[in-house]
Amino acid sequence: MEMTVTAVSPFRGKGSRYAIYLNDEFAFVLYKGELSQYGLEDGATVDDALYERILGETLIPRARKRGMNLLQSMDRTESDVRGKLSDGGYPREAIDDAIEYLKSFHYIDDDRYAYEYIRFKTSSMSRRQICTKLASKGIDKDTIERSFEAYYSDNECDGEDTERALIARLIAKRCPQGVDALDYNGIQKIMAYLYGKGFSVGSIEEYLRS
Repeated sequence: MEMTVTAVSPFRGKGSRYAIYLNDEFAFVLYKGELSQYGLEDGATVDDALYERILGETLIPRARKRGMNLLQSMDRTESDVRGKLSDGGYPREAIDDAIEYLKSFHYIDDDRYAYEYIRFKTSSMSRRQICTKLASKGIDKDTIERSFEAYYSDNECDGEDTERALIARLIAKRCPQGVDALDYNGIQKIMAYLYGKGFSVGSIEEYLRS
């Protein structure tokens, strides 16, 4: 299939890289010297062979390298890396290849990311808060549940024990004198505080009763 270059413009208003539009749709980003290398200008024709050549020679290797650079300073989720590459102007084919490349070496591993997040946060955040945070990072529910199960198994504990320990720690910090010293309004305030931290009403009431 042949496509036509309908626009070549500085990417995000800067002159070092240029956005290429094929048939009036954004396609990819190249540096100025690469425009001449591939003969890309307004009205130029891009057939399948040229498109594959641009992908194989330039965009795919660059996406892989960019993905590696993104992971040098911090661990990231697959969703995060995909978003960063997309923001950088890489086409879907280059992004998919880069993700598979990074996953093949376990540079991207959502199970590991979720497990480590749970390990670091379980002493300060409720399970519900952790689930919400991980979901916002693009990690699916099954991966989150699997990571919680792995964490509890490795540490020979269960979710209820972990939640109770955290509730106790938060109450002690919030109310050093103990809940027995609180009146009705004080109890309601501590319950609202814990509910805001992501604990269920049932878990809070069960702990207070005990």
